[in-house]
Amino acid sequence: MKKVYKESQLVELNNIPLEVIENIRGTISILSEAYGADRDIEADLGGYIVIAENIVDIEFLKQNKLQGLIQEYTDVIKSSEGVDWTSSLFLLSSDYAIVVVTTEELSKFLIE
Repeated sequence: MKKVYKESQLVELNNIPLEVIENIRGTISILSEAYGADRDIEADLGGYIVIAENIVDIEFLKQNKLQGLIQEYTDVIKSSEGVDWTSSLFLLSSDYAIVVVTTEELSKFLIE
């Protein structure tokens, strides 16, 4: 599981399709413009993106930060590499969100 909240972190994302990285870049841009690029993601408003890479990550999120929450929406990110991904928005408060990015297959476990 990877937390992403700064554009500089995108270079660390190996094995993730370009279309997914561009989607994450857009979300980072929105959060940075609204809440500041140097915000403390645990103490300040805004939120962050989580890349859930396996079922263990999904279960950890569901039992902790996302416990009892329902996603506001889920977008499908079409990938030229053959595996589609999803981006799901979870609001923890009116000004704090976690966006979970994962493969379409794993997203079924996230939203069940």
